[in-house]
Amino acid sequence: MKLIFINCFVKKNFTRPNMCYVLLILALQIVGRLAQLNNQEDPCKSKSKIVGDLTYCDRYWECINNTPELYDCPNGLVYAGKHRGVTEGCDYPWRSNYCENKKLANGPISTEHCDWLYALCNADPNGNVPLGKSCNRYWQCQGGYPRLQRCPAMLVFDKQSLRCVVPPTDDCDVPNSSNLDGINIEGDHTQGLKTSKINN
Repeated sequence: MKLIFINCFVKKNFTRPNMCYVLLILALQIVGRLAQLNNQEDPCKSKSKIVGDLTYCDRYWECINNTPELYDCPNGLVYAGKHRGVTEGCDYPWRSNYCENKKLANGPISTEHCDWLYALCNADPNGNVPLGKSCNRYWQCQGGYPRLQRCPAMLVFDKQSLRCVVPPTDDCDVPNSSNLDGINIEGDHTQGLKTSKINN
């Protein structure tokens, strides 16, 4: 490769001009990627050990074993910050200006009910979905669209039967008035949904 570079740009020997253009484009891409990595905040030097990608709003960097690793949010979600969003730091883009001056790395993967693959209601467009660790709130899907619901007083949401039942269940005891309200719905809503690691 070094020989081709010397022939193209130093000696100006253009016996293979297409190869010269390909090499130039490749060199520019490498320089651009290195510049991006130099400007990208190192998650291993940040307090949270996780930072959003500089260019793409649906990617983030996480410090794993003292090495920065790049991850993609689930399709249709963008990075919102550690402990934010609907799952593992990723949220719906319409909730805020997460993508301001950034672009998406991944295009939509359509499903029957949604333009983007990720949705709370993919498994059952007319069923119920647990709200993380909450004992009295859950998502009710209607035609593929989620609506946040609360179980009637003194009932808890059973993650096995996916309905409100008389407690206790495997996960929840009898509710008291102090834990019926004030549930943080911004927390972990969709346990088990994982982001995907980017292999460089």
